[in-house]
This record gives sequence, C-alpha cells and structure tokens, in this order.
Amino acid sequence: MASKILKGDMTELMENILNNLNDDIYSLHSCTLVSRHWCKMSIPILWQEPFLFKTRPSFISNYFSSLDEYDKFFLKRCGINEEFSETLFDYARFLKVLNLWRFKCKVDDWIELFNSKSLNDDNTSSYHIINLLFKLLIESGAILHKFSLCFSKSLEFKPEIFYTQIQHLSLVLVDLNIESTITWLRALSQEQLRKFSLFGSGILLQRLCLKSDYEINEEPLLLEAIKSFCPNITCLRISGFVISTQFIELIGNFQKLQFLSLRCNTDGIPDEELKIRIIQLSEILPLTLQYFYLGHWLRKYVDILLNHCNASLKKLSIYEIYNEKILKALVEFCKRIKTLNYVSVSRYLDLDDNIKKELETYVALVPYKPTDDGF
Repeated sequence: MASKILKGDMTELMENILNNLNDDIYSLHSCTLVSRHWCKMSIPILWQEPFLFKTRPSFISNYFSSLDEYDKFFLKRCGINEEFSETLFDYARFLKVLNLWRFKCKVDDWIELFNSKSLNDDNTSSYHIINLLFKLLIESGAILHKFSLCFSKSLEFKPEIFYTQIQHLSLVLVDLNIESTITWLRALSQEQLRKFSLFGSGILLQRLCLKSDYEINEEPLLLEAIKSFCPNITCLRISGFVISTQFIELIGNFQKLQFLSLRCNTDGIPDEELKIRIIQLSEILPLTLQYFYLGHWLRKYVDILLNHCNASLKKLSIYEIYNEKILKALVEFCKRIKTLNYVSVSRYLDLDDNIKKELETYVALVPYKPTDDGF
C-alpha cells in the first residue's frame, strides 16, 4: 500500500491523509518534497489559509508572479523593485480562508520587507499595493470557504463576483463603515450563498457571524440590511448588539435557524423593559432552533426565557444556573419540550441538590466550554 501511495495510485486516501495535516504546516512542507505527485496534492492545502500571523510575509511574492507589465511598473513606482519569477502553480486559486485584517497586516509586513524606499506618510503605496493584491485574488477565481470581513478604508475593491462565493461569513465590526457593509450585503442572495454540511451530517447550513466590541451608531440600518438581504441563515452568532425590538424581529425572520449564539448588550435597558424584550425574544424563536448558546448576559433572567420558549431545542448553553428559579424553569422546560438532550453549565449557585437531581433525570448536564458558541 505504501508504494501505491508514493506512486499516486491511491489518490482519495492520500487526499484524506493530507487534509488531516491541514494545521501541520511543517509536515505538509515535507510532503511537497517526497514526489511530484505529493507536491501537486500538498500545495493546494498549504495555500488555503496563507495569511496567518505566524507565517513570514515573503510568500506574497509568489502571488505577484502573474502580474502584467503595467502592474509590475505600478509596483516599482511604489518602491517594490523585486523581480518576480514564474511559479509552477497559480497559488491565488487555492485560497479558501481569508481574514481581511490579517491580510492587510501581512501585506504591510511584506511591503516593509521588500520596499526599497520608505512609504509615503499618507500610506498611499500601502493602500494601492493591498488593493492590487486583493484584486489579483478576486480575479483568480478563488472560492472562499470562510471570509472574515473588516470594512477598512484600505480596501476599496468589492466586486460581487468574489463576495457571492462565500460559504462561511464573519463580519468583524471594527471602525465600521455601515454604507460599505450594506452595499456588500446587497450582493448576497439566498441562491448565491453556498451551502455545506456541518460535521458531515448532511444538514445544509448557511453561517453568519456578527461581532462588535463597540457601540454601532447605525445599528438599525445594519439590522434592516441583514433582514432584507440574508433571509436564509440557519447558523447565526451575534455579539455586542443591543437587544432591541428590531433585533428581536431579525431573529424571528430566520425561519430556518438551527444554531443561535447570542451575547447581547443590555446596558441602559430598565429591568422591566428588559424582561419584556426577553419574553418577546423567547416567543419569536423559530421552532427549527436546535442549539441555543446564551453565555452569561441574561444571568438571573434565564428563567423568563425558558418559561416562554417553545423551540425544540436539543442543546442549551447558559453559562451558570444563577438561582433556584432558573433550575426549576429548566425542569419545567424539559417536561414541556422533550427534545432537550444536553445543558452545558459552568457554575451552580446555591442550588437545592434534590432539584438538581430531578433535572438530571430529564437532561444531561455537561461542563460549559467557551467554545460552545463556535459553529
């Protein structure tokens, strides 16, 4: 069998072996030296996610080998006088994972490494080189599996042909340009978003991750854009958004939702108003919802959500059982919604052991993990 693998006679098995080495860059590099066949199979895997912080920036030169004379002249005007030799592979075509912030940082490192003159104070050279490479990646026909967006003034090239091939979308809302975000969302449609299965289960999913560490001034406008242009989401993770009436309506709009992770901002919302919104949220949750991650933002109000929720959950993650009311609400929820199999909990505070034992007769209590909110 070993000789067949070396000769390339067992392609499917070899692909499985190499894919399992996806995170082991050094082993994959070694595989490229074994034979021409191993090299042809290893290179596409190595170049799926090249813009990692741990990689040296010199690899970026390989992308520029296919530039025409005009673009090469343009690079020289920016201070890049490298002679880019031809490569055996079209590396840009292998790209599967792109984080725009890491992309920008890595290109800046490459410019610093190869630039023969200091960059202009206004970073004009950096701006143009970043967009030149971004344009090159787009025109290569790369089909992304995962795309982490950070709308930056350094990236202006946003054609629909690239963005509509995304399988896993993550919007990182830092220094957010709402207009750019909405323009991009308009490019997405139910048919254009690619689908894929989670854990090989065959369940078709579409994933959206929205994260903001800062207050979003035009949050209602962004929520309306998501509601209008992304109606077919089945896997959703949101962090940092205010639990507003419009936000609740957005959740209810996703009628195929199966996975939901929420870390909402409740600052400035009076207790009574917050309780009303929690009830509204719990009542509007799609019946298709199977996994619900709440983290610790609800704390003492988890019982209110459980008492009004009718979704057929299979797993619930609530971080902590804050008081006996929550424990009793969990028991009643399990009696009413018989699909729940697991509840992940990090802390139990001042609980009656008898009620806890009663809960364990209905559902398995498993340790809470910070990664529970991952897709």
